[in-house]
Parts: sequence; structure tokens; C-alpha cells
Amino acid sequence: MMDKQMRVTRSFISTVAVAAVVVGPSVATSGGRSAPGDQFVTRGQQRSAMMTVSSTHSIARTPALSPADWQDAIDSFWGPGLPTERKLEIFDQFWRKVDRRFATFQGIEDVDWGALRDRYRPEVAAGVSRGRFAAIMNHLSLALRESHTQAMDVEVNFFTVPLPGVPLFAIGPWFPSSFGACATAQSDGTALIIDVAPGHPLGLERGDRVLGFDGRPWSELYPELLAAELPFFPLWWGSSPSSYEHTFVASAPLNWHLFNTVDVARFRTGIVEHLPTAPLVDGPASSMCTEQMDVPGIPKPPLLDDFNDVVSWGILPGTRIGYIYVWAWFGNAGPAFAQAIRELTQQQQTDGLIIDFRFNLGGDMFLSNEGLGMLFKEATPTVGFGKRANPSDHFAMTLATPPTWYVIDGGRFNDHDPGAYDGPIAVLTGPGALSAGDQVALRMTYHPNVRTFGKSTATAFNGPITLDLDPEWSAAVAVTDAHRVGDRQNYLTHDEFVVDESVWLTPSDVAEGRDTVVEAAVRWVTEQ
Repeated sequence: MMDKQMRVTRSFISTVAVAAVVVGPSVATSGGRSAPGDQFVTRGQQRSAMMTVSSTHSIARTPALSPADWQDAIDSFWGPGLPTERKLEIFDQFWRKVDRRFATFQGIEDVDWGALRDRYRPEVAAGVSRGRFAAIMNHLSLALRESHTQAMDVEVNFFTVPLPGVPLFAIGPWFPSSFGACATAQSDGTALIIDVAPGHPLGLERGDRVLGFDGRPWSELYPELLAAELPFFPLWWGSSPSSYEHTFVASAPLNWHLFNTVDVARFRTGIVEHLPTAPLVDGPASSMCTEQMDVPGIPKPPLLDDFNDVVSWGILPGTRIGYIYVWAWFGNAGPAFAQAIRELTQQQQTDGLIIDFRFNLGGDMFLSNEGLGMLFKEATPTVGFGKRANPSDHFAMTLATPPTWYVIDGGRFNDHDPGAYDGPIAVLTGPGALSAGDQVALRMTYHPNVRTFGKSTATAFNGPITLDLDPEWSAAVAVTDAHRVGDRQNYLTHDEFVVDESVWLTPSDVAEGRDTVVEAAVRWVTEQ
């Protein structure tokens, strides 16, 4: 059954033309001029395809695995894999590239990279299965707490469907979910259900919360899963402490396949129910998950239909507030963002703007230049990039790109009346924004009329390069890191993106179809 499952998966993925995930991200120049977010687009397409596979092909139910069984399952599921000598070459190439060029050791001073080599390499040399080797490389990546820097076995990490009996730890609550519902993290360690597929087999509703599985809280279970070192089914994890935790808390529902029951607190009744996970095997996939509630009158970008169509906008009904979604900085993002700014600031009368970056796959930050130039009054320096100054020193950095590359060319508000948009601008952020999504959110904060709402972005403020480890592997390493102009000693990856108003979705608002973050932004714009 497992072999059949994997053959079906590969065939389906080929049909929808998402096998480009094998290639990995585009090579970035220093400072990230290319589109590192492309790796997450292909992984997102992959996940979308997986959800269709899991909902249209019945997979035999197997009992949830106990921790004692996980390693046996990992060893048996994918077989022996590459020869030990080749595994060692892959391990050494990734470890050395990180050791010599990884630019974001700042903020993770407690990571002993040499000790991790001493821990894992002898195990690889002694002979490990394909699944175990994938897990070693996955957890070696995770130790760096950096959203771009990952080493993944394409077959294990991207081409295997996480279903009962499959020893994969799913990470990243974005894109469609096999749980049939979208979730976001709550401060109490629970996952709040914010959208549900019609006909959900467990009868979930918005406002319900996933507490854990098999009678145990997820806040206890996920550290145990990490300690057990299962291979990953990943998108990305946050780089700052808060976005890292958010990623894993919100990922709880994705891991239903590892357990027999899911523990759900019903919003309407307050009752905790222990529901079987078996019905989820043939249940529907969720819609696109972005940690954003639907905003009346403002369509979301049709990303699942066209991965190049990533910007949408409109006027909030009953107001004169313009609203813009930007889900990535690739595809049509540059001209579409500029057109949105032009329409909402020059062609229509607005009292303010809300720009929603809570979900943004990154890409090329320079695609924001034309739109930002219409918002800023004058040329505005923002960031520069550094790289490793010494391959033997993890923390010594030197200039990689001049800050002049990242100046916002302001003063282009109107062809006849240069100036700037003087209305209030609310910028919404969250851990679902990374790479150029981090960078453009940061660029917005240099505008004098901007106030930020939400949570920290993922804070992947860096530029990665791809590694050619093996045809069966996808890998990247961050080789530059950003700093604010005038503060070259403080590199931004692993730092928090500090928002002006910390606010997130709540069960009561979600149950009524309201977006807590948007409402806070509307209140502020209205009061200005």
C-alpha cells in the first residue's frame, strides 16, 4: 500500500507540473535580488497536490505510532536509500557550506555547529536508512532556526503524503491542509480553527480549538516529536523566537496522522471532545490557509489558480479605506502593487490604507519599488547586507552589498505634484511572511504614517544560495544577512519584527467571521 501510495503521489504531482520542487530555490545574489521564495511556492504547490491525493485516494487506516515504533517505521518506510559513502558526501557538503558561509549565526550563539557534526556524522558513517538520513539532515537544518536554510530529501520530505502510519512531522500551517481546516496559533499553545471545508467529517466550526491529541496537549507533544527526530513535511519555520513557536503551535492539526484521537475545545459549548482521526483520511482538504479571515468586499489573490497572480485590492465597504493583499513578491507583484497604490491614492479618494502582509511567500523585494515610491515623500535609505568575513569565524561579517541598492525612491506620488501619500497606513504582519515578505514589511516602517499590527514576521532577512547536493536533494543556505542602515553590527535574522500593536485572531471574533487584526487597523485608521 505504501509503495502504491508513493507512485500515485509522484504521478499526480507530474500531472500538475509541480516537480520543479526538485530544483529548489533560485540562486540569490548577495542581498537577495533573486526570488528565494520560489522554493516555498513549489513546496506549496506540492502540498496542494498532496491534499488532493489524500482526499481522493483511500489509504488504509493504521494505528497511531508510539515513540518506540517511530524509528522502525522511519527505517522501513523509505528503505536504505543512497550508499553510505554518498550520504557522507551530502552530509559533509552541507555541513561545510554552513560552517564557512552561513551568515546568520547571530542570535543562535548557543548552537555548537561542530558538536552537531560530531553527533550525527559517526551515525551516518555507521549506516542509516534513507528516512533516518533525511531526518538527520532535517534536524541539522532546524538547529539553525533559519527559514531558508534547509536540506531536504525530495522523495521523503516533499513526495510522501503524511497519512496514518507515515512517520512525517508536518510543519507550516499555510496552503491547503489535509486536516480539512485552517488554523492559527494562540498564546495558550492551542491551534484556533479559522476556516473549515464544507462537510468536515468531525463537524468542526470556526472558533473551535485543537488542544492536542490522544488526551495530551500539543504543547507537550510537539517537543517530543522534535526530540524523536521524525523527518519533516515542511514549508518553513520562523526564524525569530516568537515566529518559530507560532509555526509549531499552528502546525498541530497537520499532524493528525500520527495519533488516534484529536482533542477539540468547541467554541459554542465549551466542551472538550476527543474525536477519532480516522475519518480525516478520506475527508476534504481545506481552502488556501493564510491566517487571514475573509474581508468583505476584498477578494484574496487567486494563488492556487495562478501562482503568478499574487496581489488584490479594493475599498472596504462602508469606508474610504483602501485594502491591499500582497501574497508574494514574484509574478505580477510589481505592476499589480503599483496599480493598487495608484488607484487607492491617486485615482480614488481614500482616508487611509491597510496593506496586508500576514502571508507573503517572498521573492524579489525590488518589485515593491514602484509602489513604495508613490507612498514616500523622498529618497529613504533602509537596509544593507553583510556576508561572512572569515570562513573560520561564524560571527565576523563584512559588507556584501551597498545600502544604496535598497533606497526607496520616494517623491513619485503624482506626475504633476510630486510628494507623498499623507494618509495613515496600517501594515499587517505575521509569521506567514518571510524573505522579501520580511523585507518589504520592514521597508514600510520607514514611512512616517505607518503603524504595524499583528505579530512578528518570520524574520528571514537574508539571501540564500542553492546547493547541488544530489539530484534527489533540495538544499539552500543563507549567505547574506540584512542590517538597518546605520546599525551594521545588528543583523536582523533571528531578531523579532517588533509590531506597534500586538494583536491576533481570537476565537470569539473568528466564530463570527471577523478578523481581529483588520478591525484593530480599521479603528486606528478611522481615528487619525
